[in-house]
Amino acid sequence: MATFARIDSNNYVIDVLVVADQETTTEASGIAFCQSFIGEGDFVQTFPDRSKRRRYAQIGDYYDPITDSFYSGNIQQNNTNPVRYINLPNNTSYCITYRNASSLFTGLIASTYFGKPFLQSQSVVNLAGIPTTPTPSGTPYVIVRDPIDRFISSYALQTGGVPAWLPVDQFIDWLIQQDKTMLNPHFMPQVNLIGIPAPDNIVYFDFAKDLTPMAEALGLPTPLPFVNVTDVSKKSELTPNQISKLQEFYADDIELYSKISIS
Repeated sequence: MATFARIDSNNYVIDVLVVADQETTTEASGIAFCQSFIGEGDFVQTFPDRSKRRRYAQIGDYYDPITDSFYSGNIQQNNTNPVRYINLPNNTSYCITYRNASSLFTGLIASTYFGKPFLQSQSVVNLAGIPTTPTPSGTPYVIVRDPIDRFISSYALQTGGVPAWLPVDQFIDWLIQQDKTMLNPHFMPQVNLIGIPAPDNIVYFDFAKDLTPMAEALGLPTPLPFVNVTDVSKKSELTPNQISKLQEFYADDIELYSKISIS
């Protein structure tokens, strides 16, 4: 059996059809069968194991023909628990700040302290079964990144939960209208992920130069591997106007990072 998503003129999924194997020796033959059964229209095959096109399509999803991928059409921002720390046995606490080497650190924490295999995977996979808390019990450590660089990396990731299919200019216009306290964690200001106010005695590290010292402080093994590195070809070149909008939106992060990067 194979599954095909029917796409409307705005690239949203309006129907999902399951087709018998004998009708789908190729994707093209499956599409031809769908068109003969339903009528003319655009159909794209979708895969339950998500081996292609990023997501198993559902009605209401968006299909981006540029990246040839499906995205959830539900982009309502409702992140009600943004502050997350992992308390470690060595009396340290790691603050999860997404797109700040979070895949690397959550993977190493999972393997070093929780007996899980080291997976070069995204944070959500590494964190499965690991308790987190909004209140650190040990000395809290956090990596902070230049906010513009972090945005470029997050946008290039094409993560779900946001309208990742939008061109960067339109995406920025969407972003700056959102409630910062409810945003997807990849785009939420780092100060919100750390906590407002920040925990007492928090220790900051600079993403640009302090990954190894951060790992050593948390008791993690070094040298560090490269994990979930952003494809440079997908990074956007921002215009001065786009940068200005982001600087205003991430003003608190810029102020924080300016203090850390010169220390």
